[in-house]
Amino acid sequence: MIIGAMNNPHKKLVEEIHLFGEMNFDYLELTIEHPHARPEFIEKNKKEILDAIQSYNLGIIAHLPWYFSLAHPYERIEKAIHTEFISAFRIASLFGAKKITLHTETMSPSIQSRESHVEGTVRSLKALHKEAMNMGLDLLIENLDAKSFSIKEFGRLFSEVDMGMTLDIGHANTTRGEGYENYLKNFSPRIRHVHFHDNLGQNDDHLPLGAGKMDVKKVVEALKAKYDGSITLEVHSEDRHYLEYSRQRLDILWNGKKKYREDQNYLYPPGQEPIARE
Repeated sequence: MIIGAMNNPHKKLVEEIHLFGEMNFDYLELTIEHPHARPEFIEKNKKEILDAIQSYNLGIIAHLPWYFSLAHPYERIEKAIHTEFISAFRIASLFGAKKITLHTETMSPSIQSRESHVEGTVRSLKALHKEAMNMGLDLLIENLDAKSFSIKEFGRLFSEVDMGMTLDIGHANTTRGEGYENYLKNFSPRIRHVHFHDNLGQNDDHLPLGAGKMDVKKVVEALKAKYDGSITLEVHSEDRHYLEYSRQRLDILWNGKKKYREDQNYLYPPGQEPIARE
């Protein structure tokens, strides 16, 4: 298991990379989106960004803008969205990413029927999955909630498109999220990446681990039984120390306190180790 963090696109990307590097994350999940991480900005500042990434030996995973509809009812807009996604694919490939995640957003039923949304999503993903593969990328679809795409609809998608999934634990723990246990039960062979954050059980709060109502220890135990790969902590607290705490918490729960302390002794000079919390 390796632990990463996602940049806030409203903050300067290089500063985010330095922050995650100093916190000893294993990789950056680069969300390629407006305003400070658009493809043209990243490409323009490629050397500075790569230098920062390499200075901490960070790995790279990528993420597409979450707010674009895969199945927009206007064909020209859908084509424009595909163009933006493919531009982001190119950036992800340029920076050495192997995995890239997208959401499936839905529109009001007064604009688009459910069947049209599902059919359009499957159609779009067939084309985008092929484009991603041609660039050496593993395109992954992320769960949001049943309003966006249900477990049943994911089953239909995977019967037609041989692609993987990013399991978002926080999204699955909302009122309409259908439960992370059900995703693990139905799609564990498809799960190739995980997003982890806490909430109060209703909305997508993106809280630090332990700050909500989620049984974090139980989640880690369930994950370990089915998965051993990349986990990105999507903690949106303004105080970024909560992100570092969440990394420490996940590390201890997954590997045990003894292993955690051994790792800290390797990383830090004596007397400068961060405090390991229970």
